[in-house]
Amino acid sequence: MPIENENPYEPLTAIDDSNNFINQDDTREERPPRFSPETERKLLYKLDTRLLPFLSFMYLFSSLDRSSLGNAVLDNFEEDVGITPDQFNTCVTIFYIGFLIFQIPSNILLKRFTAKKWLPLLMICWGAIACLHAGVKNYYQLLTLRFFLGFFEAGFFPGVIYFLTLFYKKSEMATRIALFWGSTVAAHAFAGVLAYGILQLRGSGGLTGWQWLFLIEGVPTLIVAIIAFYYLPSSPADWTFLNEEERTLAVSRLNEDGEVIDAHVTLGDLDESNKKQAIKALTDWKVWVYMVMFFCGSVPNTSVSNFLPSIVKGMGYDNKLSANLMSAPPYVAAVFVMIIGAYSSDRKKDRAYHAVAGALVCMMGYIILTVSTDRPVLYTGACIAVAGIFVINPIVNAWLTSNIAPDMKKSVATAMAVSANNSAGLVGSNIYRHSDAPRYLRGHKINLCFISIFIILTLVQRGLLSRANRRKQQEKENSRNEELQTLLGNDTRIGDESLDFKYRL
Repeated sequence: MPIENENPYEPLTAIDDSNNFINQDDTREERPPRFSPETERKLLYKLDTRLLPFLSFMYLFSSLDRSSLGNAVLDNFEEDVGITPDQFNTCVTIFYIGFLIFQIPSNILLKRFTAKKWLPLLMICWGAIACLHAGVKNYYQLLTLRFFLGFFEAGFFPGVIYFLTLFYKKSEMATRIALFWGSTVAAHAFAGVLAYGILQLRGSGGLTGWQWLFLIEGVPTLIVAIIAFYYLPSSPADWTFLNEEERTLAVSRLNEDGEVIDAHVTLGDLDESNKKQAIKALTDWKVWVYMVMFFCGSVPNTSVSNFLPSIVKGMGYDNKLSANLMSAPPYVAAVFVMIIGAYSSDRKKDRAYHAVAGALVCMMGYIILTVSTDRPVLYTGACIAVAGIFVINPIVNAWLTSNIAPDMKKSVATAMAVSANNSAGLVGSNIYRHSDAPRYLRGHKINLCFISIFIILTLVQRGLLSRANRRKQQEKENSRNEELQTLLGNDTRIGDESLDFKYRL
């Protein structure tokens, strides 16, 4: 059971896999704390108000730059560039190919260059490419730019997650990841409102509205990246926003007597000593079920992220500017649902049923979009569908990381799940076709199918994990009390396969 903590900046529950182990005797001597709880609260407050928001702000620009194409298409983009609707879909798709190719290499390079340098460098690269979109003249130029935009954005999210582990304990990461993840949903809402205003500049300075859109969203990305070079610290030990006592605490609370007790392992740490853990992840049925769950839950996510303005336009909001503006409220609803859902999931110590609840909300929205023809009802359905979509991934991510151990196995499993998540973009970017306008029934029905499969898989995964827990417990109960310690001591299984490990449901 998690230890209760009055610290308001600690998550309600931890995702640290050590909390999954049961019936363990802690023989370590209690050590008096070197710093007061009040000092640690102040430290976490500074991290949560000065580091996390800035990283979230950086990620907001990542989401803005990748989603701007979906807003630009409502400003005669296809006609101006001379591409067909099918070519437009291909350009959306190739973003995810670049994303998949560079994600793992970026994670490895991260440790070589350090997050302080690597994250702003990635941001400068994709910001420059975003600006270059304003000068695109034909299909092949756009195809190339979209590929490299995905290529350089690929390493940012996992890079930030690793960077946060330099400042937060494992038991503090769940809430911070949820808050950070919320920035991408907020970015989609902001993108619609921003596009509404920017696209009205069409004709100003001899530029089209979509050219202004790419420039106005791309240039600030470059500016923020330059600021990040100087703002981001290399580690807690050299961050000027912390006083000497806080810097010492920030380092020491992740270490104990020189031994790292809150180490975070990434693919950059893969070597001969932990190669077997990586292989275990590749052959673990749990990981593959999670991967399919991520894929099924992310197809609706990626499709809506790219095509919601077009879907809204098809409802009868014929004014292209209004379609962009009306695409914002569904994302606002999604932010609140995601935060409430993640909070409730932590509070109730449940993952599966909360993920299913989000999927059911999403399903309800798509059913409305499929059967109704009334514009207000259709728009309500879109709001409901989007609200349910974005709560799924944070919960499933927390569920996966809490049920896979040890650390290298968890790192590989997470990379596999993220790859499955991004692969969904290859499908999601192609299910809403121009020929299906204005209802886009085919896309809605395909998303309904994937959401239905997600719900089934989630319940199956929960049942399988529950059965695995019962088998472990039965194996322990079948042993006499005097044999139990011998059984546990001789158990060669490690991590989540250990008899001591209890899967979270």
